[in-house]
Parts: sequence; structure tokens; C-alpha cells
Amino acid sequence: MRRAQERLFDTIRSRIPEQYRLVDVIEELLEVGTDSAYRRIRGDKELSFSELRKLCHTFHLSMDELLGYDSEQGALFRYTPLRIEPQDYIRHIERLSKALGALAAAEDRVLYFTAQDIPFYHFLYHEELLFFWLYVWYDSATPGRISFREFHSRMDPDIYSPLHEQLRREYLQIPSKEIWTGQTANTMLRLLEFYMETGAFDSREIAFLLLRRLLELLDRVSRSAETGYKDAGRRTPFSLYNCSVDPGSNIVLARRGGKWICTVKLYAVNNLTTHNVSLCDETRKWVNNLVLKSTLISGGTSERERFRFFQALKDKVEALIRKLEPK
Repeated sequence: MRRAQERLFDTIRSRIPEQYRLVDVIEELLEVGTDSAYRRIRGDKELSFSELRKLCHTFHLSMDELLGYDSEQGALFRYTPLRIEPQDYIRHIERLSKALGALAAAEDRVLYFTAQDIPFYHFLYHEELLFFWLYVWYDSATPGRISFREFHSRMDPDIYSPLHEQLRREYLQIPSKEIWTGQTANTMLRLLEFYMETGAFDSREIAFLLLRRLLELLDRVSRSAETGYKDAGRRTPFSLYNCSVDPGSNIVLARRGGKWICTVKLYAVNNLTTHNVSLCDETRKWVNNLVLKSTLISGGTSERERFRFFQALKDKVEALIRKLEPK
């Protein structure tokens, strides 16, 4: 336990502003005297479970990582419940932004995506699609139904757009390697068709607008793949792979400070996150194997393969547009 406490306070020390003393922070947070705070920092006094929980919650730390929980038969996950109230979504985005900001500050930062569906961060460039994705989650989580237009009217752009913009800026600073398949856009297409046929859209034009935005999204990802960079300034590398093997899940693997974090998508928006070393290492090996079975279609390589890949995805979108057009 002493070594775990040392790791805990070393991590907290790295996360507090330089003008603050660690002992003062611990003294105030745990409501103990200066001497008691020092004894905990040195490891002379063992933290109680409630104290450990409070510190982990305050500084967004993983207890399994600190305690050395590395079982091959189990892992501890962090789950952020996302309810249907706007404030809960705002807090979720703020937490996500904070986590991305910490990742962006790391020298060895990188993100891996296994994209059974289109990764969430690409929707940040097309808010209509992002709000539709949230609408799908809202509709699945509530017994009644409201129209997409009514749901969209509740999403005040003055509140949400700055949050999404901040998240987008942080995502742009992190090199990414994404593994897509020819089916990556299928879920979005099925959902658009379903909600069109069940009357969730007040008019066909809403569905057609979303489909046009989806085409724009694919064009933007294609341009990033062509240059091999996320941004126009070519500062942040972007690698895209076409995998012939369906990954079967949406997983984000992040590296920061020599350590790995594994996130598994849950529902449309929620997710489960773990620092478990064994699971992260196993996932990293699995992702690397997927890369070996994939074709790199970004940068100066495989121009023909890249064109065919995105053209096939856009053909599916165009086919749905024709299908939904009035006869």
C-alpha cells in the first residue's frame, strides 16, 4: 500500500498548479492537519478507503492502476453515467475535454480507433450529425418520442457549439490512427433510414440534409487521409487503415506518459474506461494485429485504394438518398 500511496501523491503533484503546495492541497481536501497531511504523503500513515476514493475522484485517477490491480481475469472500469438532462451532457463534454487536454499535453500522445462506427470526434465538424447521434441516444433512453426538430431546438448553439469547438481543437492536437472498414458508415445509414421511415423527421429535407452532411464528413476524412494530417497546417499526423476484418466493437486506445488507457464505447455516447495493464496490453496487441491485416490508405500511399474505399462509402449514401426520394 505504501508504494501505491507514493504513486498516488506523485501523480497528484504532477496535476496541481505549480504555485500550490501538495501538502496544502491534501490538508484542505482531506480536512486534516499539516502534520497528518505530511504523514500521508510520506506513506507513514495509510490512507483510509474514503480518503483514497475522494482523492481519485477529485483528480480523476484510476484506483486499479494505483493499487496495481493487474488481474488477467478482471479489470476495474470507470463509467460516467450520462442521463438525458442537458446539464449531464455538458458535464460529460467538459470531462471529456479535460481528459483530451491532458492527453494533448503528453509528448508521446497517440489515439487508436477501431471504427465499427464512425468515430464520435468526426461529428464535431458537422453539428447536425452530432445532434442526430445524440437524438438517437435520447430516443433509445426515453419511453416516449419527440421529433428530431424538437430535440434539435433544445440544443442551444450558444451553449453547445463552444464546448464542441474546444473538444475539436484538443482532438486536432493528438496524432490518430484509425482502422475503418467498408461497413463503418452502415450504422449511421441504417439509423437515418429507420428514423425517416418512422416519422421522426418533420420533412424529408431534414433527412436529406443529414445525408449531405454525411457526404461532407466522408470528403473531409478523405482529404485528411490524402495529406496524412488532421489539420491544414500539417502539424498532427493522421493515419487511416482499411481493414478487411470487422473489429466487432468501437474501441479507443490512448497512450499518455508511457501508459495506456482503453475505452470501450457503450450505447451511442457513454463509454467504459480502464487503465488495467493486462487488458490495455492485450488490446494494444489486438489493434496492432488489425493494423497488420489492413491497408494503409493515408499519406502518399495507396491513392487508388483510398479513392475506391471512400467512393464505395459515398455510393452507399447516394443509394439511400435515391431510395428516400419521393417516387
